[in-house]
Amino acid sequence: MKKNLILFLFLFVWVTGAWSQDMAVADFSLDETDLTANLDGTTKYDQNGEKCALIKIFTTATGLTFDVGSLGVVEIIQKPGEIWLYVPHGVRRVTINHPQLGMCDYTFPTSIVKARTYRMRLVAGQVQTTVHRAVTSQYVVFKVSPLKGSVEINGQMLDIIDGGASVRLPFGTYDYTVRAPRYNPMSGKVTVNDPQNKHSVSVSLEPAFASVTMSVDADAEIWINDQKCGTRTFTGELSYGTYLIECRQQGHRSSLQEITLTKENAVQPISLPKPTPIYGSIDINSTPIEADIYIDDKKIGVSPMFVQDYLIGTHRVRLSKAGHSDFSQVITVEEGQTFEVNAKLEVNKKDAESTLTSVIKDKQKIMVAGLTFYLIPVEGGTFIMGSKASDAYGVDKPSHSVTLNDYYIGQTEVTQELWQAVMGNNPTYFTGRELPVENVTWDDCQTFIRKLNSITGKNFRLPTEAEWEYAACGGKKSNGYRYSGSDNINDVAWFENNSGDKTHPVARKKPNELGLYDMSGNVQEWCSDLMTTYSNKPQVNPQGASYGRFRVVRGGNWYSNERTCNISDRRCYPPEHREFNLGLRLVMPK
Repeated sequence: MKKNLILFLFLFVWVTGAWSQDMAVADFSLDETDLTANLDGTTKYDQNGEKCALIKIFTTATGLTFDVGSLGVVEIIQKPGEIWLYVPHGVRRVTINHPQLGMCDYTFPTSIVKARTYRMRLVAGQVQTTVHRAVTSQYVVFKVSPLKGSVEINGQMLDIIDGGASVRLPFGTYDYTVRAPRYNPMSGKVTVNDPQNKHSVSVSLEPAFASVTMSVDADAEIWINDQKCGTRTFTGELSYGTYLIECRQQGHRSSLQEITLTKENAVQPISLPKPTPIYGSIDINSTPIEADIYIDDKKIGVSPMFVQDYLIGTHRVRLSKAGHSDFSQVITVEEGQTFEVNAKLEVNKKDAESTLTSVIKDKQKIMVAGLTFYLIPVEGGTFIMGSKASDAYGVDKPSHSVTLNDYYIGQTEVTQELWQAVMGNNPTYFTGRELPVENVTWDDCQTFIRKLNSITGKNFRLPTEAEWEYAACGGKKSNGYRYSGSDNINDVAWFENNSGDKTHPVARKKPNELGLYDMSGNVQEWCSDLMTTYSNKPQVNPQGASYGRFRVVRGGNWYSNERTCNISDRRCYPPEHREFNLGLRLVMPK
């Protein structure tokens, strides 16, 4: 009897020690999507000022106490159906006590990281306190460059997304292979044996391609293995190997080049040979002559004209002359052949008379000794005078606001026939009735103007520099061109590249927005102002310097370069200076 009692007591104590609790951890995990531990209002800090980790314990039990060892619990918050347990990062275990349910001593299966949220679920039931399920698996995380590809490990194929992939594997050693398009694959081994820490594998694949830059010094298309890849330049990635590179351009023979790309030679830019142009010729004649010739809407000269070495292919030829209907023809230029164009431009009397009437009614018509010339009205306004361009000369700056009153300005430069009618002489170097007068001094111009005013009873004068620039810009009708009437200097100016080293009859080029001719070329024009530097302050009807010697000259001339033909360019000479590129244009108050 006594012996049986002793045996009963021993069994009671053993069972109580081994099965003394009715509470256990059912599961524990990191919640990747829960940001509670890192949000304003729910973030807690430990004694070192670092963000705590948050363990959300899901249980209906109350009255629980928690012990995480020497690091200590930071805060416990009881919520309906759950308890928020804030702990310092790095804790390894937690002991949970309850007066009726007993004690649960739990070792975390993963490192506790600051500012992260974890989930723990407690359940009731007899669970032996001294026995815990051993952790025998862990995550393997692959960090791969490039950002896309795949990893093969343990018979699984993992997609690499944004440079990463992960898989949980039982403890052991595994072979893996990382692959990505156009990269050399890489294989290796990874051993999984740490229940607390993830296994990280970093892989940087070696490219099996080259970053290539190709260029051709022409408006040619670049074709690689018969696929178009760009025009003039190509920058891209090509796998190592041999390629046929072709440069194609209309009216040209393609250039061909074979290249082989290897790891060693694919770092230098590749310069490709230009296609070879193929030429024919065009012989253009017209009735009447001196019609403007346009090929593919680009003006190339006046008829008659023999155009040698023009690219083969289909082109549109158009001839245009004032008072006549345009002539248009589509031609095909063949290699080594001459295509003849014989254009007859029909007189369009109705349009010519209508145009002349509509233009004249907006002008001031002036008659002198049987000669007629016209002044164009310029509506006053405010504009920005001077240049803003970075390549402008210092004397052309700064740009500044100028306000002008209304005035009239000569439609053309003063011609030799008008000068001859007023002065009875012709001082010019290049003689011709419709050519602009040149080789005249500023003082000569004042004498001419006094005599002209006496004959006509008008009040002509030279333009101020501001009046000249405002008119050259197109006044209130300005389109902001670099030259007077166009950004294409050949349309509006006789200058060094097209003048043939001489002046030309006035009004043979395109007029500007106001109907003014030759303000960017043919001859430079005297202004009334004494030369001075610009002020950056707004001005009204500026007259130039109040004293000085040099008079302002504006506009390009027949031997100017493109830079000095732009509207804002300024020059000056003493009043007695004369030159065979220097003339004048008249202004009259309105």
